Amino acid sequence: MMNTKRIEADAAMKDADKLSTKTLFRWKPDWDSASFLYEKAANGYRTAKVYDLAKYCFIRLSMCQTHMDVFYLAAKSIETAATMAKELKDTQECVRLLLEASKLYRTNGNSFQSADTMTKAAKLLEETDLDQCVQLLLDACELFELDDKDHFSGDTFKQTISMLLRHKKFMEAIDLMLLQNKVFLKLDQKHDLNKSCLSIVVISLLLDDVVGAKNKFTQFLDYTGFIHSDEGITAQELITAYDKNEADTVKKITQKHIFNFLDNQVAKIAKSLQLKAPSAVNPMSSNHNNNSFSNPTPTTNTPSNDTPVGDSHHHDEDEESVL
Repeated sequence: MMNTKRIEADAAMKDADKLSTKTLFRWKPDWDSASFLYEKAANGYRTAKVYDLAKYCFIRLSMCQTHMDVFYLAAKSIETAATMAKELKDTQECVRLLLEASKLYRTNGNSFQSADTMTKAAKLLEETDLDQCVQLLLDACELFELDDKDHFSGDTFKQTISMLLRHKKFMEAIDLMLLQNKVFLKLDQKHDLNKSCLSIVVISLLLDDVVGAKNKFTQFLDYTGFIHSDEGITAQELITAYDKNEADTVKKITQKHIFNFLDNQVAKIAKSLQLKAPSAVNPMSSNHNNNSFSNPTPTTNTPSNDTPVGDSHHHDEDEESVL
């Protein structure tokens, strides 16, 4: 059976090579006929597990389909060629072919497939080239936003953020979360938005950037309902505890069940939060023990040093009870 498939594939590839090449008597390649034969040969080689020739035929098939302006099929063929490269354990070639397929999907207007293929390529590079892996994942996330395909972007954002946190690229993770917040706003996904905001505050506090956490929290007050949500209240409590250098309070807050609903990596970070000795505090937040968390909302009155998070003369008693 294998030998028969191999013989048939050999014959089909030979004829396809002829039809896809200009000759003295054929001034223009017969892309249509060649594509049919390349597909037959590719599938035959794949069945016979002759992956190097299968890859070659799928690449040639994609070339024929590109000349025929059927870019979606051309992308699918190149993506299948990448699978053959994976079978050959040629990771670099697999990545190269996946990125080529991504470009063809984008040419055809298939943003979701383009980003998804780019994500597959990135995952193959995580252990060997982390920088390129991160860049590809960020490009995939931005592709959804640029092409207004936000409703498809959830999994890609989630995978990318989780990977960044796993490799301790915390600032990059925060930047991507802020970008994802725009998506949540567009799609009116308030609960996911609130979880993202709390996650950003947690990561900022992990870096001992209390000032940054305060600034981000102040920005998040522009999101309707955040201040009164469980996530908003918890973020407020955490910042206040850090601001007042209350280690026991931080420990108590991080034991809340709410953190279990965040990304696994963020949940682990939250449970590991602890105040460091004053000498070990990040210079970015070196003044946080001397100045309490001032009112994050615009006001003409200056709050006292022991004013709780978000407290002001413009807030009602319900808001004061948040803490």
